[in-house]
Amino acid sequence: MKKLGFYKLFFILGSGFLGSVWAQKSDSLESGQEKGYPWIAHSSIDAFYLNSPVAPGKADPYQVSLYQGVTVQSLSFASFHIGLRSRETLGPGFSTPYREPFELKLSGTTEIFRDLLYVSLGGNVPIYSGSFQMEDTAALFNDFNVYSPMPYSAYISPRALQAGVFGRYAWSAWTSLFGFTYTRPAKLDIIPNHSFYPAPMFSFSGRAILESGASKHRLDLKATFYTPEGNELHVLSHDEGDVWQLRYGYLKGHAKVAWQGGLGVVFHMPDANRKYKIESVLEKTVSNDNIQRAYGEFSFSWVPHPDILWRFYLLPKVLYSFKDLEFGNETELGFGFGLKIWDVHRVRAVGNFLYGNFSRQQYSGFGIKGEFSFRHLGFQDIEEPADTEIQ
Repeated sequence: MKKLGFYKLFFILGSGFLGSVWAQKSDSLESGQEKGYPWIAHSSIDAFYLNSPVAPGKADPYQVSLYQGVTVQSLSFASFHIGLRSRETLGPGFSTPYREPFELKLSGTTEIFRDLLYVSLGGNVPIYSGSFQMEDTAALFNDFNVYSPMPYSAYISPRALQAGVFGRYAWSAWTSLFGFTYTRPAKLDIIPNHSFYPAPMFSFSGRAILESGASKHRLDLKATFYTPEGNELHVLSHDEGDVWQLRYGYLKGHAKVAWQGGLGVVFHMPDANRKYKIESVLEKTVSNDNIQRAYGEFSFSWVPHPDILWRFYLLPKVLYSFKDLEFGNETELGFGFGLKIWDVHRVRAVGNFLYGNFSRQQYSGFGIKGEFSFRHLGFQDIEEPADTEIQ
């Protein structure tokens, strides 16, 4: 089982770096530094339950995740984040849950040119992680390489190092943001006697924003490029197809109300066969197994009081498989609530419902997310509508 596509995990691993750097602008640093270093303590819990599809004799899939992190703005031009995640996931078709009791996340960000250019360095450090039995490898392969209805399928966090460069530039009514990241994972040993090296990944993220009165036009582009995956002897064994994402959004606000509409597409290029033949019982790749996505999005936010935010969002998606020439659909609904406490701290809660029909099966599920941020000289405002990312 040397061909598992865990390199997809790093596509999601890297997506949070760009947003966190942009959020940590020095909007709070103009206050007197005699108050101490700005910092945020963040706690969150996520849970999702999928009541279908159900494999014969298998329990319903689910995931529960806990996260505790602290971000410190140690200097006016640098910040540091440390976090600890605990997670348990029962993927579709699994016989036993996969557990990551302790996983450490570290990152540091430095401002090179004020409000213009940043660099970051960080990664994952698994303190203890579980393993898979051979009987679950087929379900694991389908979950990561073919299709998974689980909305948070990145539940394996190998040891990895990530470096990034980020920038922001504004002129007239335009604002541009961009980021380059490189992720290098280490050897992964989650299946006994079947270790391998996930593919290193390079990604580019760019955003252009045009402000016009109370409205904004926003264009996002993200490209992810993978190098070959290797087996435990570093023999190159598989090339994952690159991923391209394009998204347009229109945001408008008036008084206490804001709404956002948009369209997007995610195109996953074909995979390549092994460059070197190695002994394996895996089926030979003869076509593009990757799933393509196009989606629309709509969100509505209401701020009845400066300390209170209500938000509703809708995400209809179209799925397509080149291999099976099959179309499918998936829809996600969400409803959220945000609250300021003493004008500094933040509480957020979100509930979501998922329904889909794809790959000759119907499925539905629901999830919840709650988070609390204890802030000293907070970094961002609750009134800003949260983005919805498609992976």
